[in-house]
Amino acid sequence: MNYNLLLSELEQASTFELFRLQAAINILLSDPARISSIRQQLRPGMEIRYFHEQENRLVDARLLEVRKSRATIQECESGKRWTIPLYMINLEQSDTDIAPQRQGVDRLSLRIDDRVGFRGKNGEELFGRVIKLNPKRAKVRVADTVWNVPYSMLFTVIDGERGGDLFIPASSSNG
Repeated sequence: MNYNLLLSELEQASTFELFRLQAAINILLSDPARISSIRQQLRPGMEIRYFHEQENRLVDARLLEVRKSRATIQECESGKRWTIPLYMINLEQSDTDIAPQRQGVDRLSLRIDDRVGFRGKNGEELFGRVIKLNPKRAKVRVADTVWNVPYSMLFTVIDGERGGDLFIPASSSNG
């Protein structure tokens, strides 16, 4: 599914139309046939990925228990246990990334732990990691300080160390 195309269409919808669509989606999410199909694919001990709405990203977890419409999972990174609706599990390995719709970044395109930058009050560039996504601003940790930064002021930062073999040391000769 092309989330960017879908979102550009949804931006044109009225608030009532969005509410009506939400009601239809809720009916589809609670459909017993869909839930049964998901449950049949799950086994305790499986490594799964689920979409964490507040962090706007996929999270790796281990499936501990499958219930009627929910699953008990344990996050691999934090060790935290949660009971989540089955529909949050990404069985199809769908790509959940959403590119910014406008210049810069927006709440839908950022995830917790993304590296970002912005210009401080004195015009200097500051770089940090997103620690929380609020409706109008992101909380960004820069060293020991947390900044509340409007999305319109943020830009993404590419981490050169994550490039692996893409960055090859240059030789000292010009050959």
